[in-house]
Amino acid sequence: MDIEQKQAELINHFVNQASTLKASALWPLIIEATSHPSLFAFSEILSVPTVSELQGTENSLYLDVLRLFAHGTWTDYKSKHSIFPLFVFD
Repeated sequence: MDIEQKQAELINHFVNQASTLKASALWPLIIEATSHPSLFAFSEILSVPTVSELQGTENSLYLDVLRLFAHGTWTDYKSKHSIFPLFVFD
């Protein structure tokens, strides 16, 4: 299986799961997706309608993490690292 096909399958997996969950139940899925060692694209997950419903909730931090992974840079992370959970690098 080539890398593009693997990415497409992973993206579809997470998008499909996110589409079936309520916003309040999305945070573990976001952790799983952003922790996955073979997933490098996050915009599709971010575009799931229920994901945006995290805005303004007690779990909005996970929306911020997903936005960082989808569109952010290392500089973005460093400038706001205090608002993000501790990332553990292998």
